[in-house]
Formats: sequence, structure tokens, C-alpha cells
Amino acid sequence: MHTSSIPVARKPFWRRQQFWRVALPVATGLAVLIAGLVVYQQVYGSNGVSNAKNGWGVSYPPPAKPKTVKLDPQIRGIVRRFIDTAVARRNLDVAYAISGPAIRQGMTRAQFGTGRIPVVPYPVTAKTKITMKLDYSFATKARLQAFVVTPDRKVKSPHTFFVDLVKHGNTWLVNSWVPRWTPPIPTPG
Repeated sequence: MHTSSIPVARKPFWRRQQFWRVALPVATGLAVLIAGLVVYQQVYGSNGVSNAKNGWGVSYPPPAKPKTVKLDPQIRGIVRRFIDTAVARRNLDVAYAISGPAIRQGMTRAQFGTGRIPVVPYPVTAKTKITMKLDYSFATKARLQAFVVTPDRKVKSPHTFFVDLVKHGNTWLVNSWVPRWTPPIPTPG
């Protein structure tokens, strides 16, 4: 007997047209709901590490801290030479040789020699006094704070600079020279 001739009430429910009109959207919605739950579990679910503090559900192990080492004695001399050359804008060939990639910024020695370099200038004379304080020292990088005072300067304001150094082979290079100064906040009135 052919099923098209069977009355609708006697057909199995999955072969009825009304069943598919209802079942197909319900099945699609259920599939979307399950896919959404799987994505939610992957993004916000537990990854085996308890992360109750921030509630995001995703946590990463803290990055390994590099081992601190004793400051290389030649670093202070390199910083002094950098101040006497690059900061003072004198003998820029020497300054280029002890400058790292962040200071050189792809400049050639000739371009660096023009004096238009990304180093904050400061008046340096024979009377300039430089005091350094160590922030950190690792095997391949170090940071110092250089307190620079030039007494015969018209405006007698000393400045502190952050000096970052990187190790390139066996040589230390000054990779950044940033003033610690912050601009004053204007007050109304």
C-alpha cells in the first residue's frame, strides 16, 4: 500500500508534514543552544585552575620572573659616557656605538651624527654631577635612575632620568633615556 493514500491520522508522526514544520525549528534552536553552551564553557568555563578572584573563569600562570643578578660594574661607566655624549650632543660617534636599537630607531651613523636623535637633551658641563640608583638588574637588561645636576646652569633644577640598558653580546647598550619629570597640573584661578 502506498503511504500517500493513507489518511494523515494513520501516518507515523515523523512522516507528517505538520511534524516537520514544528520539529525543524525546534531542532535548529536546540543545536544553536548546545553550540552556545559549548562556546560559553570554552570561554568562561574552568580550565582546571581555580580563578575565583576575578570571576572571568580564565587564568594563566604568572610569568616567570627573571633571576636578578649583581649589576655589571661597566654599566655605570656606560651611562656616564652616554650622558657626556648623546645627552650633551657631543662626540655622537661614541654615543651611536653605545646606543641600543630603541634609541637608534634605524638611524645610520651619519643620521645620528646630525644631533637630531631621540634622546632628551640636558646641559652637561665639567661640573655636572651624576648619581645613579639601581632599579633592577637581570642577565640581559637593567634599569637605573640617573640624577643629573649641573650647578652652573641658569635654571638650577636637577633632573632624574630612567636609563634602560640591554645586553648585546658582551656589550651593554643604552636602550632608553626617559625623564622622570611629570608636568605640573594647572590649577584653576
